[in-house]
Amino acid sequence: MQEKNLKAHFERSGSTKKNIRFEDDLLDKINNAAGPGNFSAWVKEACLEKLKRDSKSSS
Repeated sequence: MQEKNLKAHFERSGSTKKNIRFEDDLLDKINNAAGPGNFSAWVKEACLEKLKRDSKSSS
């Protein structure tokens, strides 16, 4: 389990920056699907959809 980082005073509250590595072909597909400037929002939405799907299958 990852320890919770203490944030500097200038960092946003309510969110945490997380570094992640994508395979090149997956990143290309995401960028093409998301369009310019929408990468973060697209990935967040995909994660939320996966969490919803997983919670339905475990119920």
